[in-house]
Parts: sequence; C-alpha cells; structure tokens
Amino acid sequence: MGISANTNISSIAAARAVYETRDDMNRAMERLSSGKRINSSADDAAGQTVVSRMKAQISSLNQALRNTNDGLSMLSVYDGAADEIEDILVRIRELATLSQNGTYTAADRANADLEVSSLVSEINRIASKTMFNGTLDVASAGGTKTFQVGFDAGDRATFSFNKLEASALGLNAATVSGTTAEPGSAAVTSADAALSNLNLFRATAGAAINRLEHTVSNLMNVVQRTEEARSRIEDADFAKHPKLEILAKYEVAKQRHVDKPPPHVALMKKMGIADYETASILTNQPTTDDSRITQHKISDVLALPIHVTSSSMLTIARGYYLVDS
Repeated sequence: MGISANTNISSIAAARAVYETRDDMNRAMERLSSGKRINSSADDAAGQTVVSRMKAQISSLNQALRNTNDGLSMLSVYDGAADEIEDILVRIRELATLSQNGTYTAADRANADLEVSSLVSEINRIASKTMFNGTLDVASAGGTKTFQVGFDAGDRATFSFNKLEASALGLNAATVSGTTAEPGSAAVTSADAALSNLNLFRATAGAAINRLEHTVSNLMNVVQRTEEARSRIEDADFAKHPKLEILAKYEVAKQRHVDKPPPHVALMKKMGIADYETASILTNQPTTDDSRITQHKISDVLALPIHVTSSSMLTIARGYYLVDS
C-alpha cells in the first residue's frame, strides 16, 4: 500500500489564518513589552518620521531649558553681588552723614574714614571676585552675555552686565577725613550717585531675570505639549487595541497558573481544527483517532499545548495531509 500527498486547500487557508494570528500576537506582544505602538518604521513610516522630529525637538528644548536656568543662575549671582554692594554703599553714606556733625573732631572723622576706605576696597573685591562657573567676572568684566533659549539656531537672549566697581558706580569722593564737614558732604553726594547707578543696574538685571523666568515657563509648556503629541503617535494605547488587552490578560492568567487558551488557539478550536488541553493533563504520548491518521502534538509549532483533532491539520505548516493510497 503506497502513500500519496494531495493538496488540501482548507489546511492551507487554516495555516494562513494561524500564521496571521501568530504575527498579530507577536506584534501585540512587542507592543505590550515595549509600551510603544511604533517599534520600527514598518509599523508606521509617516508616524516614525514625525516622532523622530519631535524627539529631536524635545531633546533640544530640554537643553534650552537647562541653558535658560543657567542664565538665571548667572543673573542671580550678579544681583546678589549688587545687593551686597548696596548695603555697603548705604553704610558709606551713613558714615558720610556722621562726619558732617560738628560734635566730631578731626580724629573722629579720620577713624570713620578708615572704615569708608575699607568698604570701598570691599566693593572692588566683590566686583572682581564674583564669578559664575569660574570663567566670567560677572561684576567687573561687564559687557554682554548671550543664552541659547530655544530650538532654532537664532533663538537667543542677550543681556548686559554692568560693572560694579566703585569707579564704575560713580563713587569718586569716598572720603570723610578732614577738619571740616566738607569732605563728608561730598561723600554723601558721591554715595547717592553710586546708589542711583546701582539701582539702575539691578533693575536691568531684575528685568532680565523676569524675562528668563517666563522663558522657562514657556519652554516647560512646549516640552509638555510636544511630549503629549509624541506619546499619542508612538505609544501603544491598550484601550484601543483589544488584542493587547487579551494578551495582557492571558499573561496575567499564566502568572496565576490559570489554563486559558490564547486567542489564536481559541480561533483554531472554533474552526474545529485543534483542541486545547491544560498542561496538567496533557501527556506526551501520541493518540490515534478512528481514522487512519495518527495525531501529533504541535506545541513545538505554536509553543502551546495543542492537540490536532482533524486529520486535515496533521501537517498544518505545509498545507498537505497524508492519506492512505
């Protein structure tokens, strides 16, 4: 008795359905594990292009946000130095007012002048030693500084740093020594001029700080909205993908040792080409139905405990079945 092979269209169609289901489940598993709807350009070529551009924008905007915060820190250092110098100028003016009092002698004024001279030296020291990141004398070098605060190459903000040294502030007559009140009067005028200039410099720095704070707020908003848009395109939405939901439930069921067939096994069972048995009762011994065909377990094909119940699906992968001649 010979054996012949006949083409079985039904088994070919069933095999195609199984393979399509398997591919769908593999794709669903990939999305489930990565959390992304687009894992390669083949998933959504146009979407991948948009996502790539958005990722570049988000990355650059995050760096621009850090740049802006660095600019805020630099301006805050400058403003802090100016605040300390303001306190010194107030004290110098106080000593100048004191020296104009007729109850003080020349020796008293000379002693007060020692403190004034020391305070002027401290102003110059603060101006020359106040630095940011060890590279910029923010209070003595003066000039401008540019910060990259956006995505585009020309999206920058430039601010001026005024010198805070005593001479730059206009503190020219910083002495209260003498036998009369005249030096003290000139010192008061000089201290008032220095305070006026310092207030202007601090107002300029304060305006720059306020501007950069708004820049930070806007950058954070743009990054958030862009991230939301990227997520809608790239990330997997489990609520809109029933297969992902089914697969997730099945994976949970496996962890709980619940024997429940996955969707592609249920499809084969519905088509009457396979049955499902729990692993606990499944044996490795082949069984034989009433026909002439010996059934085989095909768990090595689908990686699941499945028994073929139809002779037409004995060789499902090739689309043929064997019959006795």
